[in-house]
This record gives sequence, structure tokens and C-alpha cells, in this order.
Amino acid sequence: AAGALVDCNLNGIADACDIASGVSQDLDASGVPDECEIIGFVRGDANADAQFNIADAITVLQFLFDSVPSSCHSALDVNDDELVDIADGVFTLSALFSMGAPPPAPTLCGSDPTAGALTCESFAPCP
Repeated sequence: AAGALVDCNLNGIADACDIASGVSQDLDASGVPDECEIIGFVRGDANADAQFNIADAITVLQFLFDSVPSSCHSALDVNDDELVDIADGVFTLSALFSMGAPPPAPTLCGSDPTAGALTCESFAPCP
């Protein structure tokens, strides 16, 4: 309907009011609360093919040593230490082949529960 108020976070308050009152942040000044713009991802699915396998360890290593770009650094941070480093490749291999711990959340499409500077600009398997 014309003039309908948008409430993307479904809290019963119009987004513009959330932003104006400080309930929601809008760091990019888009008029949309930041929590509604978060790109979902799956931790450990480094190559974004909706699978967790050896190709993900290879993708982490290619990112680190061959400068292969990634649009979702959060997915590359397999051990969730807020760094993308060799430990992420080792963590992946350990989870796959040595009964190591699986990657932390999100293990289904979701947002990063850990605060940090790593970003996810896009992740094809997640809507």
C-alpha cells in the first residue's frame, strides 16, 4: 500500500523510527537498519559451493598464498578467531580428516555471532 511503513526487523516499529531513536544503526546511511542488510554465510564453506570439504581448505590456502579473492572473509575464518590465516586451513583439514571440531556457527546460512572486523559482501548459497 502507498505510504506503508517498512519494518524489516519485524519489531513492530518502522525502520525510520528505529534509526532515528538509536534502536538500530544505519552506518551506511541507506535508510535501512544495518541488521537487515547483513549477508548470511556458512562458516567453513570457503568456496561458497554449499558443501564443507577439502576444496574449502584449498580455497583458504589459495586466498592466503595465491591472492585469490573472496567476497566473504567470514566464511574463510573457519576457526572463528577473527583472522584468516593458515590455522583456518589446518582447522578445516582437522575437521574433515582427524575428527577435529567442526566449524563454529553459523553452520547454516546465518549471520556471524562473533563481533569482529571480518566481512561478508556476498555468499551465493544464502538468500
